[in-house]
Amino acid sequence: MSTDLVLWYAARAAALAAFFVLAASLLTGTAIRTALLAPLARNRAVVAVHGFLTWFWLPLVVVHVTSLLLDTTSRITPLDLLVPFRVNEGAGSQFAIGLGTIGLLLLVLIAATSALRRSMRPTLWRWIHRLTYPMFVVFLIHAQLAGTDFSQAVISLAAWATLGGLVALALLRAAGGRMTSDPLV
Repeated sequence: MSTDLVLWYAARAAALAAFFVLAASLLTGTAIRTALLAPLARNRAVVAVHGFLTWFWLPLVVVHVTSLLLDTTSRITPLDLLVPFRVNEGAGSQFAIGLGTIGLLLLVLIAATSALRRSMRPTLWRWIHRLTYPMFVVFLIHAQLAGTDFSQAVISLAAWATLGGLVALALLRAAGGRMTSDPLV
């Protein structure tokens, strides 16, 4: 098996795992802040799972991005990680990879501000943290367009079901309000 093929499989596996870890992090994070689901916010295990998942994506994204940088057939450069829509592999591919870059930049911003949360104004942190939702949609579209595994019905269905779960939690939150106190940690 060639090195590029190993890197391609590593990039695919890491991206797929990172996507669903991020999805689970969003679902648990939204659930523990929804007033109608207040018992979840008092459940230390659920809060701990959210906290763990929030950082578990990091090594997966690093493997995904590093594998693509090292894979000579992908033709992705370090500059492509900072400048969206730079990769020139055809219009569809350029758009899909550009969305990945936008998602990555949002992810870095959200992670950095989460690490600095205690030194930020809560309102500012909350508004930046809410970028997690559009980031997830960007990653979902990126995965649908660029991710070869997302052409499989079961994986695509699971991804769109996650979006449905987030919409359902948003509706619950709209109906019952947002928890105003911090969940247990």
